[in-house]
Amino acid sequence: MRYRIRLDTMADVNRFVGIATKIKGKLVLTDGDNFTVNGKSLLGAMYTFEWERIFCESETEIYLQIKDFIIDESEIGEDADN
Repeated sequence: MRYRIRLDTMADVNRFVGIATKIKGKLVLTDGDNFTVNGKSLLGAMYTFEWERIFCESETEIYLQIKDFIIDESEIGEDADN
C-alpha cells in the first residue's frame, strides 16, 4: 500500500512514529524518487522535513491507522505518482 502523507510539525512526526511502531511489517517513508527511510524511526521521519513530497509504503493495509496524515490527492489536483 502507498499513500501520500503530510508531516508538518515535530508533533506530527512524534505521533506518526508512535502509530507506525505498532504496525506489523515493514513501513517506509519515501520521497517517491531517490530517498527512503524507515517509517518507524524518529530520525528517519524527521529527515522527511527536507522533502517536497512524502509517501508512506507498507506491506499491509494501513489506511485506518494513518488516515489523519494522508493527503487527498483530488484536493491538491496532483496524481499520487507525481
